[in-house]
Amino acid sequence: MALANSELEQVLDVVQQVCQAQSRDEFLSLTLGGVLALVPCMVVAANEVDPTVGRFVWWHEPSSFAFPANTAQLLGQLGDENPLLRHLLSTGDGSAWRVSDLATTEQFHATRLYQQLYGPMGMEYQMSVTLPAPAPMVFAVVLGDGERDFSDRDRRVMNTLRPHVAQAWRNVRDHERLRALVGVAQDIASMQGWGVIALCEPPEELVPGALVSLYRYFGRPPKTAPFPARVERWLAAQSAQHTSGGGLGLARPLSAQLGGRRALLRYLPAQRAHPGAIIISEGTPAQGRDLELLGLSPREAQVVALVTTGVANAVIAERLGLAPGTVRKHLDNVYGKLGVHGRGPLIAFVLNISGR
Repeated sequence: MALANSELEQVLDVVQQVCQAQSRDEFLSLTLGGVLALVPCMVVAANEVDPTVGRFVWWHEPSSFAFPANTAQLLGQLGDENPLLRHLLSTGDGSAWRVSDLATTEQFHATRLYQQLYGPMGMEYQMSVTLPAPAPMVFAVVLGDGERDFSDRDRRVMNTLRPHVAQAWRNVRDHERLRALVGVAQDIASMQGWGVIALCEPPEELVPGALVSLYRYFGRPPKTAPFPARVERWLAAQSAQHTSGGGLGLARPLSAQLGGRRALLRYLPAQRAHPGAIIISEGTPAQGRDLELLGLSPREAQVVALVTTGVANAVIAERLGLAPGTVRKHLDNVYGKLGVHGRGPLIAFVLNISGR
């Protein structure tokens, strides 16, 4: 027998509210309050049960309902005597069931769980539905009353409500996992001194202040684009290199200097699971003594340090008091030692290795 139109509208109102939940606490509050409005009873609880270790955690409405102080202990010790839990564990059927569907009054009253907990509470009748949970956990919404048993109409209401509440519960758990993963990624990026900008539409910084750092070094973007022109050209080149399949090569970072410090942009290509990202790090420019750790001579390291700033060979020769041909000879030696060919790959190699 189907629900009346007025009853179905009430269920849909609760579904609409529950599906807007963004957190576990909000989901529990909306679900328990909604169930209590649809099926008036003494108490509605959300029970999280791990039957392998006898662990019970619960939330309930109305919040003023007083459970005995030893409830958790008794549920942990005797919870498997509840006909509802036994039925679920033996059949896997999480739809709405009443205790009276599974046991007589005499059988229920004969359990220690009833005698030590439900009887003293005055809870004569129960009905439950379960929601998805990783095995062996059980997550159930349980209704209890002391005056009347739950009707067939009450079962229809809960079975109508159940798949929508289950989907809302999955959504809330997915949001929580996503927020936790993003939080971990943000913490790691912050510890490393990285800024991360996801290449969404519009771009979104995953580490606060990443866009400010980018604008400080590369300038403000025009009104028609999300990034400064230099960064836009670099992104287009990086994306084209990644999608062209043109062979193995180092992705060239983009760098800019300001006040004795350098910002370095690295491109993370889009994948099926994410839209791509810019990773920005700040530090001091590579120094000659750092580059010597790559196996370069002191003079070669000086030349390379100047190359990474973007200056021409003639300028390098003037600053170091060398002939232009000597600079070219040093660079040829560097290319051989580092296994790169040309200034662009050299700059990409040094910036990536230095991590600056």
